[in-house]
Amino acid sequence: MHFSLRHVTVTFDGVPAIRDVSAEFAGADVVLLTGATGAGKTTFLRLLDVDLIPTTGEVQIDDVPTRSMRPRAIRAIRRRLGIVRQDCRLIHDLNVFDNIMLPLSLAGYQRQEASRLAMERLADLGVSYVRNKFPHQLSGGERHLVALTRALVTRPDMILADEPTGTLDDGSSARVIDVLRAARADGIGLVISTHSAALVAAFPEARNIRLDEGAVVSPIEHEVIS
Repeated sequence: MHFSLRHVTVTFDGVPAIRDVSAEFAGADVVLLTGATGAGKTTFLRLLDVDLIPTTGEVQIDDVPTRSMRPRAIRAIRRRLGIVRQDCRLIHDLNVFDNIMLPLSLAGYQRQEASRLAMERLADLGVSYVRNKFPHQLSGGERHLVALTRALVTRPDMILADEPTGTLDDGSSARVIDVLRAARADGIGLVISTHSAALVAAFPEARNIRLDEGAVVSPIEHEVIS
């Protein structure tokens, strides 16, 4: 997958969340979005999965402007992405196991194979014990781990993760970083927003796009967060 942002501005009620941002990267890249809370990182990610259309400027995915995409094309793009939002967006009337099974079913996996993959990914992230629980029965950290499990289970082309370690303890954060490193080694691209120094340090090869009040301060190769 190839992403291109050209002079993109996004405003909400006249207030800019993203200001004249230009960036380009491919599906095999690792991109870290850093900056203070409210800097525009979440908005940046929402542009990439066509959850938002820019107010001005253009976002292209594989040379197709998102503004011109029909719903079917948007669904096809999202099937190639693993998306982890801060609010997780788990389906509340499905238990954890069925939340993980759903993208596999939509991707055409047979139930036996889908079940095996779901259980493997739940084990990778240390949350097999919650497989029969419903989202409202989970802690905030457990919800984020389940959301990441769901994002990874179909082996997408790219993971878009918004603060994937933000609500986790050190042990769970380390597990998430290990899983993301394994995904990277498997050829999956990553675009991650983070405040975590440990996560930044785990990806020394990453491109770091630092945002400040919606603008790119400077795209740099690596930055230690203090």
